[in-house]
Amino acid sequence: MKQTLTLGALLTLTGLQAQVAIEYSDLSATGVALDMYILTDPGTSSLPSDGINQTWDLSSVTLQPLGTLNFTAAANTPFAANYPSANWAWAQTITGVGTDHVYLNIGTTGIEVLATGVPSSTNDYTDPQRIMQFPMTYGQSFTDTYVNMDGPSSITWSYTGHGTAITPLGTFNDLAKVVSTDDDMLLWNTSPLYPMVIDDDSNVLVFVPSGVGMGDVNAGSVVQVYPNPCTDRLVVDGTERSTWQITNMQGQVLGTGAFNRTGLQSLDASALASGAYILTIGTAGGQRSIRFCKQ
Repeated sequence: MKQTLTLGALLTLTGLQAQVAIEYSDLSATGVALDMYILTDPGTSSLPSDGINQTWDLSSVTLQPLGTLNFTAAANTPFAANYPSANWAWAQTITGVGTDHVYLNIGTTGIEVLATGVPSSTNDYTDPQRIMQFPMTYGQSFTDTYVNMDGPSSITWSYTGHGTAITPLGTFNDLAKVVSTDDDMLLWNTSPLYPMVIDDDSNVLVFVPSGVGMGDVNAGSVVQVYPNPCTDRLVVDGTERSTWQITNMQGQVLGTGAFNRTGLQSLDASALASGAYILTIGTAGGQRSIRFCKQ
């Protein structure tokens, strides 16, 4: 349907669109350190809606700490020499598992992916995948063809929404909703620019600046689990008296209990199917979640 706008409405719309453009200048020159969470229960929340100046109430979701994401210069990472055209990297550390890297080439025209999963499940791109173009305004789309170790493919990204997200970690303004034809949905924080929410249709990850999120148990202590992956037993080292809970990646609770002493603890993992799980350790002072795998 064709719409006619008054001059005042046109000026208002133009002003809104000017505020929501995603620009190369939105990037932080020094990088960003983020805490990473995984959504285990959506609660009563629904998917973020399309449109300008939306309010997305995600306050009922349940998030579990998963690790960190360091958006840093590629030169600061151990595999930079393998990707000489990369100037940035996402170093994603899952607590108790390790660190993988996404190598990027970021320039004034956009963000291109050169490799993912480095080093544990490396997927190199012989033709990089563009995941963002600069500038990108509300209502705009772009299509990119790329080639990685799975072969050639094509994807279209569309900027469909802009607004404020209310979450258990706080309220975040000026987020841009960008979706793909591969059923990916990202909420980009625009000042500075980084992906705050990534929904790849199987898991939902949430990223917030370090120090903003939920408290950890004994922030100065180190809790480790091993062997990882485990078979019949999972050893937990570094805990105090606390409760524990094991959930799968869909948020289903598969086991609960309590540690009644400090020191080494042993959990029975024999009944778990092969796959990835989250062990959450909680005290009155907060909680800590560690991802582990069962063979």
